[in-house]
Amino acid sequence: MISLHDCEEQLGRAKTEPLRLAQAAKSAHLALQSALIDALAGSASIGAYDEKLRSQYLSYFENTRAGLADLPKSDRVMSFNRLLAKATEQPMEWSGRSLEVSDDERDALERLSFLRDRIEHPRPDTWLIEPQFISLTLPVAARLTLRLLDERSHHYEEGHRQILDNTVATITNYCAAMG
Repeated sequence: MISLHDCEEQLGRAKTEPLRLAQAAKSAHLALQSALIDALAGSASIGAYDEKLRSQYLSYFENTRAGLADLPKSDRVMSFNRLLAKATEQPMEWSGRSLEVSDDERDALERLSFLRDRIEHPRPDTWLIEPQFISLTLPVAARLTLRLLDERSHHYEEGHRQILDNTVATITNYCAAMG
């Protein structure tokens, strides 16, 4: 997953270029959001949509057989928080398990989402963030991303899982060094 690798790369450069931590946070958030979408998609590839849009797609699939269907106009997935809630509250199709997230991990993900939102949607103000505020969130996002990617492990190419394990370990080590 390219966003997870980008997070690793940005962290590697952050020691000499501290602003790279912002990009690492964005990349970690995107990696986790993408993994949530992929894990929730399911066999029909509609599990990351809200209930109304899922219903529209199901109707489309059913009516396509008779040639009477129009493809839904939207393909907008749920927000990060709704995706996370769905993954933690109900079993995912491929594994039959929900995503386990501790209270501390939820706090870290809230901080990561706050960072991502502030970085991605700038405001006319100044703010300072301690590197540790960021470094505490990234290993959590990386580990959960890896867990979610395992939902679709049948799509892995040989050696892919080991590369991802190494990436998560490197992210964790970079962040531990920031301590």
